[in-house]
Amino acid sequence: MELERISVVLRPRAPREALDLGAVMLRANARAVWSAWFAFTLPVFVTCNALGVALGLPWLGLVLMWWLKPLFDRLPLYVLSRAVFDRAPGWRETLRGQGQWPWGNTWVALSWLRIDSNRSLRLPLELLEGLPGKQRSARWSVLRRRIVADASLLTYGCLQFELVLFLSVWLLALLLIPREWLPDSLPAFFRVDVHAASTVWMLLTSAVAYLAMSAIEPLYVACGFALYLNRRTQLEAWDIDLAFRRLRERLQASGKTLAVLLACACCWPLAGHATSSPQGSRVTTPTSLEQVFTQPVDGADQQRFEAAATEVYRDPRFGGERKVREWVLKHPSAPQPTATPMQPLFPAFAGVVATILKLALWLLVTVAIGALLRFVWRWRGTRVHIDVGSTTPLPTLRTHVVADVPLPADLAGAIRTLWRAQHQREALALLYRGCVEQTTRLLQLPMSIDATEADWLRQATTMADQARAQRVVAIVRTWQFAAYAGRYPDDAVVESLLVGWPVQAGAPA
Repeated sequence: MELERISVVLRPRAPREALDLGAVMLRANARAVWSAWFAFTLPVFVTCNALGVALGLPWLGLVLMWWLKPLFDRLPLYVLSRAVFDRAPGWRETLRGQGQWPWGNTWVALSWLRIDSNRSLRLPLELLEGLPGKQRSARWSVLRRRIVADASLLTYGCLQFELVLFLSVWLLALLLIPREWLPDSLPAFFRVDVHAASTVWMLLTSAVAYLAMSAIEPLYVACGFALYLNRRTQLEAWDIDLAFRRLRERLQASGKTLAVLLACACCWPLAGHATSSPQGSRVTTPTSLEQVFTQPVDGADQQRFEAAATEVYRDPRFGGERKVREWVLKHPSAPQPTATPMQPLFPAFAGVVATILKLALWLLVTVAIGALLRFVWRWRGTRVHIDVGSTTPLPTLRTHVVADVPLPADLAGAIRTLWRAQHQREALALLYRGCVEQTTRLLQLPMSIDATEADWLRQATTMADQARAQRVVAIVRTWQFAAYAGRYPDDAVVESLLVGWPVQAGAPA
């Protein structure tokens, strides 16, 4: 592996930091990743849904696209594995490059390993390293150690993100639908509307699921690939390897003179030691304390040394690893010089003053709490008396739409009088109230003051007479525009609404 060409800073990272690195890699190569993704998956999406419609199973396209995710994951991994060496391939090169990778592991991932929470970590091991079966199993047992939980959490987290995107699209569409078009209940919607157009709804569901998968699945592969790179950096010390390679390059660039001088300096002590040693002697490795310290050691010292060494080996802190985490400021402030505390001239007097101030502070807190309790007690005892008879009723919507007084006998004349007197809102409110009462009588419904304009628009769709239903919709819409938008109709429109039903109960629509 040409580590010198890698564009990622190789260093041991925490798993969460490695996931952030995967997201950064995906953003840096977003165009190459998603162009290859849509170039391959979009025809597959069309084919799967067309097959489901042809077989009379509209849900088949949704299931097939979900099942083929391990096949689609090869595309983002191919792009990112080349992009880390500062060469992002195009979508044509990515599609042609799939033939260079083995397909056996992909068929396994599509069969008995389809439900695998570690797929994002297993994928680069199988496709990039290409090891045979036994070596791959041994390699996997080492690679997955300590990060298998993070790989599983990545799988479940991306699954939840995909589900959130899927539901968000439907909730957004639900918010944009007018209320009068909404079904009465969710079971009624699935029982009537969805059953009547099941194929269309399943195709829409499959399209939304495909878009959610297209947004999250490349991120899933990128984060898994970053976990793989981080784990190999920890196991194989890639960062140290790169540091030595850079050191070698600097030494080679400094010239042969420096290399010769370093070689002479390193060989000089060895040459002196060789001349001082007797002929035919060999350099032996010390195997005892006498040879190490070049002095005799008695048996008691030897036993004490062995006992101390055995105690050290038994210490659980020896030969293991442990993690220490601590919070460190990113930009630490300069250390402030510690000031020497000033000693009071009269320590006893200072203590008395401090005690008096403390008692005064507690007394002040007690007085404040007592004043607050007194204020609350007085506020609870206060009664506000309102003279109902002296208040003037405001011209609100409820006053004119829902009233206790009966409608006038000549409803059209009363509305015309209000309209000509420039009381346009009151006139349209009276017209809306008359329309509501006539609709209630026609449909034989109980009068409800909680019914909204959307409820009466929905009731209009149940009327057998379409002409009267259209007049109800026209009156309700006119009242909505006036009440909520301040848009009033002209005299001709008002006059057309006053002719016929519902203003004149016995007249035709």
